[in-house]
Amino acid sequence: MPEERGGPSGPGCGARSLFFIEYGLGHRTHTRFLEQHLATDPRFDAELIKVHSSDAVGALLGRLKIPPIHRRGLDFWTWWLFQLKRLQVLREMRRRRVDRERLDLVYFHTQTGASAMLELPRDVPAVVSIDLTWKLAFRESRYVETPFFHPIYALEQRIFERSDLIVSFSDWAAASVVDDYGIPAEKVVVVRNGVTLPDGRASGARRGDANGAANGHALHHANGNGNGNGNGNGHGTDGPLRLGFIGNEFARKGGDLLLRVHQERFAEEAHLTLVTGGALPQTGLRNVDVRTKVPWEELMTSVLPGFDLFVFPTRFDYSPYAVIEAMTAGVPVISTRVGAIPEMIEDGVSGFLLDAPRAAPLGDRMAWAIEHRAHLPAMGDRARRHATGSYAAAQNYPRLLDILAAMAR
Repeated sequence: MPEERGGPSGPGCGARSLFFIEYGLGHRTHTRFLEQHLATDPRFDAELIKVHSSDAVGALLGRLKIPPIHRRGLDFWTWWLFQLKRLQVLREMRRRRVDRERLDLVYFHTQTGASAMLELPRDVPAVVSIDLTWKLAFRESRYVETPFFHPIYALEQRIFERSDLIVSFSDWAAASVVDDYGIPAEKVVVVRNGVTLPDGRASGARRGDANGAANGHALHHANGNGNGNGNGNGHGTDGPLRLGFIGNEFARKGGDLLLRVHQERFAEEAHLTLVTGGALPQTGLRNVDVRTKVPWEELMTSVLPGFDLFVFPTRFDYSPYAVIEAMTAGVPVISTRVGAIPEMIEDGVSGFLLDAPRAAPLGDRMAWAIEHRAHLPAMGDRARRHATGSYAAAQNYPRLLDILAAMAR
């Protein structure tokens, strides 16, 4: 896209569009698929700009978080995060010499960076996509409700009111926009996030592939006995049950709870693979492998299909891609009733839902899986069918772009 914007449009010219994407954690997967589909859609003359929070100011804000103060909003951390992202967006517009008057569409993911839309001309269509609202974030994560959060709510409401459309990843977040912020329901549409296997490859894999070092990426064998026998379709019939976990925010995602339950109760009956960049003990673990820096294609085609069961006892979440990825790979999931996860997993059908991330119920479900492992492949098949029906990037991202094309002027 040329640096100077604002040239004539006509037949064959796509809508002059800016896509600002919060780039971190699961949002990287959203960026991956959005980029892929935008690249082949002639309706958009689009520039996708990644908004990072890991610059010097963002790192400073992160270091200033003191939990007792942060939970009460006394540090105004979230407010400053909104301002940081706003400045990043405006800086990128200046750097690219964007003529705001001539834009046909601006898309923001998520609302944290979307306060910049308040400085756009009112006739420029603006769309924001979300995986939560901050009222949900503070309420669901057990923050203490205080008046110090109200400036954030007011700013978020202004963003929703200015938006021509709010696209939600889930019914859970969409309901909050309407009920908590008073936004008309006709301005909110649900387009679920999703994944599609690379190159349309099948989700089966040899069990041993999940635990072998590949392509030079780090692999820590905590016990040296990570190999198992398999039947060629990703689900073993003998040897230890293969448990998997993925999550860089190790404690928030419940990785510490899973590791403790595994070591106390199931270290001899189940092998656990942790894919994480989070800090955890590197010695003294039994029947555990730790992997880091696994490329997404390898994760989807080799690592995940090698699990018999994906265990994700997250303490607080939104619409986690890890759950969708496991289900797409045909692996049943144990997770918690937080965020939009109950929309993903049908309890007792494609996996199990825990009412809270506690050791006893988690251990009970893991024990059931060990005793009834013959049932897991059928649960995994049902998980795959649900994921490919409702969370397939191949269908959801074209739908998103159809909606955005209709919004562009």
